[in-house]
This record gives sequence, C-alpha cells and structure tokens, in this order.
Amino acid sequence: MRERVGWVFAFLDELIEELSVPPSHKELLRGPLDLVREEANASPEMSTVQVPLLVHAAIAGDEKPAIPVAAACTILCLGADLLDSIIDHELPNLWHIRDSAEINLAVTTLVGALPQLSIARLQEETQPATIWALAHLFADTILTINAGQHEDLLFSNSVNVSLKDSRVMIERKTGSATALLAKAGAMLATEDPFRVRSYTAFGSCYGIAKQLVNDAWGIWGEGAGQDLLNGRRTFPVVHALSVLRGARREQLQRLLALSRESAEHHDEVRALIATAGSARYTALIVWLYQQRARNHLVDASPQGSAGRELKGLLDGASLLPRLKQTQP
Repeated sequence: MRERVGWVFAFLDELIEELSVPPSHKELLRGPLDLVREEANASPEMSTVQVPLLVHAAIAGDEKPAIPVAAACTILCLGADLLDSIIDHELPNLWHIRDSAEINLAVTTLVGALPQLSIARLQEETQPATIWALAHLFADTILTINAGQHEDLLFSNSVNVSLKDSRVMIERKTGSATALLAKAGAMLATEDPFRVRSYTAFGSCYGIAKQLVNDAWGIWGEGAGQDLLNGRRTFPVVHALSVLRGARREQLQRLLALSRESAEHHDEVRALIATAGSARYTALIVWLYQQRARNHLVDASPQGSAGRELKGLLDGASLLPRLKQTQP
C-alpha cells in the first residue's frame, strides 16, 4: 500500500512543479498536498489512492497505468475535503496563517484544474474517447458533490429532513466521490459496460458506508462535537428526529439549537439520540451498504490480490464487530 502512495504523490509533485504559475502559487498548493501525504503515509489504505489502482489491477492485472487517474482522484477529493473543512470551520493549522481568499483560490485550483491536467497525462497511451469520457466523469462528479454539499448546508436550517433526504444527500456528497474512484479505474481498464457499472456501484455503496461511519463517530467518537456545533443534520440526528415524538422530539430540537452555541448540551443530545436507537439503526444501514457493495464487487469479478485488497478495504467500513464472510 505504501508503495502506491509513493507513486501517486510523486506524480502530483511533478505535476505541480511543471505548472506554469508563480512559485508562490505552487507553494499554496503544496501545503495541503503535503498534509494529505502525511495522512496517507500514516494510513496508507487511503481510498483515493488505493481504489483506482486496485480496480484497474483487478481488471487488467497492472496498477501503474492508472496512476494519473488515482492522482486526479486524490487531488479532487483533497479540494472537496478542503471546501468541507471551510464550511465546517475545521481547517487544519496549516491554513490559519493564510487569508480566506487564498484558501478559496487553492480549492479552485485543486478541484478545477489539477484533476484535468492529471488526466491529460494519459494521452500518449489512451484513446482520446476514453480521456474525454474521464474528463466528463470528473466534471459531473464535481457537480454532484457540490449539489450534495449544498443540500447538507440547507438541512442545517431545516426541521423536516427525512431519512430518505439524508441518504440521497450522502449518495450525492460522498457516494458519488467514491464511485468516481472505482469507475475511473474501471473505465481505463475495460470497455465492458457491465463491469464498469458493477465497480461504480461498489464504489458508491462503499463511500456511503464510510460516510455513515463518520456520521456516527461525529457524535460518539473521540473528540466528537463539531457536527453538533455546526448544526449538521447527520444521519443519526435525522433518525432520532424521525422516531422521537411529542415532548422528547421538541426537547431534542431545543438541545440541537443550543448545541450550536456551545458544547454544554452535547452529552444530553447524545443521550437522547442513543435512546432513539439511532446508533444501532446507523450501524444496520452501514451493514446494508456493505452487503450491497460486496455483492457488486462479486458481480465485477475482481482478479488476483487486488480483488482481495478491495474486499479488505470494504470490511474496514463498519460499525459492527467484523463478521466472518463466506466466500462466494
């Protein structure tokens, strides 16, 4: 896994170095790249690096042709995560010395320019139609992610978000991003539409499961509370508001409003959400998406060790004790 991380970030280092922009702008881009590189080295299973390479290898038997695609996915998701951090007031210390305008410029470059420049590096060995299709895929994914992000913002000020609304938002904001990782690797490796669809569906379900896990940790995990301060209607919160009735629902709504001002009432919110069975329900839905992802992966017929690694990544996206899985 670490070797793949090295390949992708070496590619991105070279890409940024060759940009026809002033050194100061290159430095603006290297900061977040170095930060995510550290995270990837600490946790090399990072999906933006691993999934495109593993999907390509699971189809074609070779990872390296997909390095430009993995780099494009990594840099796009870095930009999307940075935008999410701006919205959630969770910017890393790196950005505290930067003006907000500089941060927005970094996001624009990371999301708008670098993924396309990464894909363009495929032109010597890839058919123009495939490169054009990949360019469309990245543009469509950016649009879908931002639409999901916008819905997430609107939900913060709504008291009538349904479980269906919440799941659709997660599908757009996170599922589409992880679907991109798998679909891009598959499109580069094969023209078989069934296998491309199967890997795309695998990626979407895998990403949704991971987001639901993050939603749960955002309430009950170590250092949790920022989602409550931001007023985020994450999946467990939406579930609790959907099942609680009368005075208890009104109490939760009141506490959620107070929780946006300070952490004083966060424990009371957690207790009410737990009473509603929202932790168990979220874990169940995570398991459901894992099973769907597993079925789609079986349909895709991944080959060799890459297929086994994809299954291993999926097994890690769980809130339940790991269960022994029977081999298909």
